[in-house]
Amino acid sequence: MHLGSWPPWYVLALAALVVLLVLSGAALVLATRWVAFWRRRLKPSVDFDEVLETRTRDGATLVLGRIRPVGSPSSLPPIVFCHGLAMNRYALALDPRRSLARAFAARGRDCWLLELRGASQGPLSSAARAANFDTYAAHDIPAALACVTAATGVERVDWVGFSMGGMLAYAHLGALRGDGVRRLVTLGSPVRFRGYPAARAMGAAPYVFTPFGLKIAAPLGRLATSVAPLLWPGLPLFVTRGFRGHHYDRESLRSIFGASFSDVPAGVMKQFARWVREDSLNSDDGAHDYREGLATITVPTLVISGDRDRLALPPCVREAYERISARERRYRDVGPASGAHAHYDHLDLIMGAKAHDEVFEDVFEWLGRE
Repeated sequence: MHLGSWPPWYVLALAALVVLLVLSGAALVLATRWVAFWRRRLKPSVDFDEVLETRTRDGATLVLGRIRPVGSPSSLPPIVFCHGLAMNRYALALDPRRSLARAFAARGRDCWLLELRGASQGPLSSAARAANFDTYAAHDIPAALACVTAATGVERVDWVGFSMGGMLAYAHLGALRGDGVRRLVTLGSPVRFRGYPAARAMGAAPYVFTPFGLKIAAPLGRLATSVAPLLWPGLPLFVTRGFRGHHYDRESLRSIFGASFSDVPAGVMKQFARWVREDSLNSDDGAHDYREGLATITVPTLVISGDRDRLALPPCVREAYERISARERRYRDVGPASGAHAHYDHLDLIMGAKAHDEVFEDVFEWLGRE
């Protein structure tokens, strides 16, 4: 069949398809180069005093960045900090003015920043590609605790978990009956997803990202880097879900989004999407109900939420406080009603301009108890 015998509409459709494919390919190349450029430009300049690697029982490699005490070391145990979903070890140590870990180091505490498998901005290993929340809880958390206790000679550490980092502590100490934690702080860590504003987006994520490689990872880190140079404090709230611009200046926003976010292994993303869709919090094989396991947690726990958090709604965070059985526990919803100067969204809890005074002080006091 010759080209001249084809119907005109067919030729136009074919030409349009070819043009679309060419433009899509060009856009993909440009987007890849844009992300690579800004990752180099915004590469974190965090100087850890020591960086250790440790292996999990299933063969994955974890990275821990250590910030040693400044001045006289405290007699209290080391603190392990665990980042949230789509983040890496720099999240809690990035900006010296806003770093919870560095603030603790200045108080003489030995601080360890955990980076879960697959959370670096590099290519994913085979073990990371197979990861989900269950493998984090069953393998990564025990391996990190074992590494820190072996390196420091202590039996138990204090744990600070942001978002998913707190959820992992709940799973480890609750449903999985783990130990090794003396005192616990969670910030913006939900245990329920009913009424979530992000429910539809999370449920659709596996289908939206599949053409872009979700079979391996959801490219949330690359998306964060791609928008980093476009961010400024004056953006309207409907496009800044997760943070409120008045807590930041432009440079801090660029640094946070360019350096502290990473792609998410597909299994982790799909498990969160299922939880949001079902309002559940269980293992993929059904063997463990992490929400029910909260009732067995006896470790002294401080639960913190942001009063205007749109990624971890305050009632969904508070439920952990209500369910755990620790005799010593406390809940605080950070906002004007509890003495803060302004409302707090998700990232604001650990990176907001006044988080040091309005959030960190509670954490210092809680983990400063014998």
